[in-house]
Amino acid sequence: MLIRQANPEDNARILEFHARHAMQGDLPLRFDRAPDYFALHRCHSPEHEVWLAEDEREALKGIASLVVREGYLGGHAQRIAYLGDLRLVSGRRLSREWTGVVRGRLEALHRESGVEHAFCCMIRDNRLAIQSLARSRRPDRLRFTHWHGYDNVSVYARRGLSWREGTKSGIRIVEAQTAHADALRAFLDAQSREQPFGCVFSEQEFARRLRTWPAFGLASFLLAIDGRGALVGCVAPWDAGAIKRIVLERLPLSLQAIRVACNAIAPALGRPRIAAPGEPLRDVYLTHLQVRERDPAVFSALIDAAWSRVRGTHALMQLCLFDGDPLWATMNRFLYTRTPMDLYVLPTLEGRADNWRRRDEILAQETPGFEIYLV
Repeated sequence: MLIRQANPEDNARILEFHARHAMQGDLPLRFDRAPDYFALHRCHSPEHEVWLAEDEREALKGIASLVVREGYLGGHAQRIAYLGDLRLVSGRRLSREWTGVVRGRLEALHRESGVEHAFCCMIRDNRLAIQSLARSRRPDRLRFTHWHGYDNVSVYARRGLSWREGTKSGIRIVEAQTAHADALRAFLDAQSREQPFGCVFSEQEFARRLRTWPAFGLASFLLAIDGRGALVGCVAPWDAGAIKRIVLERLPLSLQAIRVACNAIAPALGRPRIAAPGEPLRDVYLTHLQVRERDPAVFSALIDAAWSRVRGTHALMQLCLFDGDPLWATMNRFLYTRTPMDLYVLPTLEGRADNWRRRDEILAQETPGFEIYLV
């Protein structure tokens, strides 16, 4: 078995491998990343790498990605790594060899770049992945620790025809203009600083996102302004369809019934239909969702404004809400489905006691700095 770093010439093979290997669970799904598998990684960070496993016939047997970026921990910026896209065919030998390569690469990142921690996410009911990565008793296992639970929330309808929560609380929603740019960047960075692994929104990073993300820019942002004129929340609905689409392989009967019912009335409501299994979803991500002090009233105004913007063009609106998140309080005004997920954290040098102490700092924080749309 050969494990090597991928290059752009491997793009077609990787896309084909992803198409054949969905993420398992009660709701099996895959990401269609055509035409350029590497494009999403470039959105995440300029520093990324992809690793492939090939057998003696050069057939692809596994894939994983690694992204390195600046993130906050204890209010200070440091280098962190995100592990993603793991797909391996079954086999103990491959699993052992892959574990060794990952451990060696993380140790190298610690030496070369000062990366102390890596993290990843898993579908909660993907029992095979969790058993292999988080609950394995093998002595050579990677020692992932559960960090935080969250739900990938897919909103497909709003209850009722009007929204007044933001108005009642004195919150005003405006579309971002050039004059808002500096205050918006500072707000994003201040909120991220309070979240472990939150993105460091330097001037360079914010400008890079606005410049390089497809179909994205300052005008994507909706801003929540309180009665004193202060910025208290923001969100940027983003259609990532140019580089990433979600494809559900099959639907349980309950979700299939919802799809049929919604599609029956969609034309009368001016709504797009919800895609069938095997088709890419017409969805939009609520990116850069930040709310000062996790205030449900601010969140309510933002999510209502986002829904009003996208309801005529997208069938689903995707966002991430964490276990115990105060923002759940306002979701009863929407109809949605939930996919339970979990975040795991891993020190890059497992033998160092100070890295484990830093891990405990991460676990103690309530709101992770995690962006589902970059997964």
